[in-house]
Amino acid sequence: MEKYMFHSIMNSEYLGIVTILDYEIRLSSYLSELVFTSCFKGKKALVDLALKAGIDEYRFVAFDIDDNGKIILNSNSYTKVPKEIEKTANCFLQQRRDIVNNSFLTDTQKREILC
Repeated sequence: MEKYMFHSIMNSEYLGIVTILDYEIRLSSYLSELVFTSCFKGKKALVDLALKAGIDEYRFVAFDIDDNGKIILNSNSYTKVPKEIEKTANCFLQQRRDIVNNSFLTDTQKREILC
């Protein structure tokens, strides 16, 4: 089973969204595996923790990217994203409907993501 998926997005601040699919994973070990191309210098990686933390103020975490394209793990900051990005993140989760339906999220939260 996939532990996460990555989708690039068209945004001036973020290079893309890393969607965490497994609530049991140790986040830092998976994020340290990711390497992005240098064309993303100055942008941040946005990590969607909906299936790990819920859909509240702790859903999205932004990380800086170093000169080698690696996520700087100690640069994390919880962030509130525009509705457009939240809708995009929900679209990515809709691709894994079975995982969302079997997650710890409440029925209301599942409907919010899947509708």
